[in-house]
Amino acid sequence: MKESSFRYGTFKLGDARQLIKTVPDGSVDLIFTDPPFGFGKFKHDVADVFFELEDELWRVARKNAWLIFYWPTTRLPEAFRLKRFKYRDQLIAVHFRPQYSPASVRHYTSILVFSKGKPKLHFRIKSILPASELPIVIGKVPSPLFKPTAVSAIILGAFTREGDVVLDPFAGYGSIPIVCELFKRRWIAFEIDEDVYDYAVKAIEEMRVTPRKKAKKHVDGVWILLTSPAFDRGEIA
Repeated sequence: MKESSFRYGTFKLGDARQLIKTVPDGSVDLIFTDPPFGFGKFKHDVADVFFELEDELWRVARKNAWLIFYWPTTRLPEAFRLKRFKYRDQLIAVHFRPQYSPASVRHYTSILVFSKGKPKLHFRIKSILPASELPIVIGKVPSPLFKPTAVSAIILGAFTREGDVVLDPFAGYGSIPIVCELFKRRWIAFEIDEDVYDYAVKAIEEMRVTPRKKAKKHVDGVWILLTSPAFDRGEIA
């Protein structure tokens, strides 16, 4: 098994269903991830894997913890297959290049917020988040497995504090772990695809994301650069 250690986190190659067993009970403040959606666009795109993990995610989460994940609007009802975590809110990441669904042309992606217990929100953020990139992104990875880094930064700022533990069991090209490393969140990440894992590790080592000439094509659509929104103090009701 490949494993890479960084100043604030650890990145492991392998199946999240096996690797999560190495995470101690009640140790994670935020589970933040981009799980497989089940569209069948690539080898490991099986949504059931995410829902199979719920008991283990519950085990590793602290008494009061957040579960935040990207989820397609065309499959929103399926997100409520989660039985133990409580639904709290929905955020929207907005981008300009459209994504096509059977009934519409969409310019956004949903981010769902669930919780265990009553975790604290450190800042009240706007529900609409521009899909911008931090300066560490020199060139975008042309794949939906790389999520906008400024969105990750806003979410980390609102839902965690420096030193908190973040778990990303479906890390893809490392867009969430690299932001955790940048903002001093302790983190644990898993990725099952070795090619994707190697790219992500290199990006985190260099603390910069460069264009990938032969990125794998999974689905259409890419994120583009906008500005980062402001946020206000407050709590989720």
